[in-house]
Amino acid sequence: MTSQIEETVRFRPDVAGIAAPDASYYLLSWPHSMSMGRLSVEQQALLHRLGREAIPVKELRDFEAHLDLLRAGGWLHVTVTCDGRDLYTVEPEGPEVPRTDEMPPDLALSRFAIARRDGTEVVLESPRSWCRVRLHTSQALAWLGPSRLADDDVPALRRLRRDLWGAGLAVSQPDEEDAQLSTCQWQPHELWFHHRSRTRWPGTPHGKSDWAAGTFDAPAARRAPLGGEVVSFAPPDLGRARDNDPSLTAVLEDRRSVRRHDDANPLSVAQLGDFLYRCARDRGIHRVNGVDHVNRPFPSGGAMHELEIYTVVRKVSGLQPGLYHYDSQHHRLERITETTLQVRRLLRAGAMSAAASEPQVLLLITARFGRVMWQYRSMAYSLIMKHVGVLFQTMYLVATAMGLAPCALGGGDHAAFAEATGLDPLEEGTVGEFSLGSLPPETGR
Repeated sequence: MTSQIEETVRFRPDVAGIAAPDASYYLLSWPHSMSMGRLSVEQQALLHRLGREAIPVKELRDFEAHLDLLRAGGWLHVTVTCDGRDLYTVEPEGPEVPRTDEMPPDLALSRFAIARRDGTEVVLESPRSWCRVRLHTSQALAWLGPSRLADDDVPALRRLRRDLWGAGLAVSQPDEEDAQLSTCQWQPHELWFHHRSRTRWPGTPHGKSDWAAGTFDAPAARRAPLGGEVVSFAPPDLGRARDNDPSLTAVLEDRRSVRRHDDANPLSVAQLGDFLYRCARDRGIHRVNGVDHVNRPFPSGGAMHELEIYTVVRKVSGLQPGLYHYDSQHHRLERITETTLQVRRLLRAGAMSAAASEPQVLLLITARFGRVMWQYRSMAYSLIMKHVGVLFQTMYLVATAMGLAPCALGGGDHAAFAEATGLDPLEEGTVGEFSLGSLPPETGR
């Protein structure tokens, strides 16, 4: 007996329908809208019904022209059923992108496709696709295996293969994505990050949302003290710095990465304090609706200022080696630990990243992720990376003005930091590293 393949359709959850006084009907889903033209009362009632429940396509034969328009615009969720059982649903995230080429006989999943759990079901999606596919059964999930995508003897599988191909979730074999630079140059996680942090998709939270308000308290601006020995700094004379610093143009033109330091004349504790004060101190904190907003010398989205600075000291005149946390509110260091094995690993990772000897000071930039993620969705980590970039530039310019040796690094040992501090890396972890030291005489400015 041949299996019966059917479809049901309904509007995406974020779609609203509005009837104008002249009987014109409009579909709305921020930031998009579409006019359906003038519709009869019965047609309007049918559209309202599509917003409430799934309707078998066979019941919509008199509405076929409008149905094609809704499909092409990506307004509908389309569920494929086999013998009355839901197999999967195609959930558009934008207008359909039709393929003009013929589906090849051999298919494989796109290397950018991922399958993730959503509630009790599995969602298949890709940053290269205009839709996601929600799998309702374990059978549909099993069909994603390489051998099954090439098997065409099951009607439901034939339909799934066609939909995955049309969605861009499946590609031809041999893998077409490895045959051109535009796709081969992207690693899957990098394309996903770019895609999701830049694009607002229907039904996907994006941007400032205060989604956690009422469920979780907003993380405070100041992290809890770590309880170690405190080294206080005297604030620098900024008026004198204004008068004596080189001009902005001079600093910008002279800025460069310097990876070697003068260990015979190392950085002093006063210089380190002045540098941290000018780059990253708290200039003020104000609270609005239970959320702390912070003012620092560099910009931060929403004034969240989630970044913290930890200093790994190898050689600083007047300061014991070890790992410290910079308390930006009170302008002081809190000692966390001496130069343990984990701290040595951090220094070695800094040296390897700089392709140089171990720095006099390795500045570890961490993010208290909840400060940003409590308010922002999808774009939160991208925002944190932007903050690291502006802090790097601030550090470069201040170090150049002070006659120090700065160098932003490309990586570090986040596991060693977690071990050294005991901090939960899902709550606070390293997102940037920066080398600082005294300028060697041959590179003096």
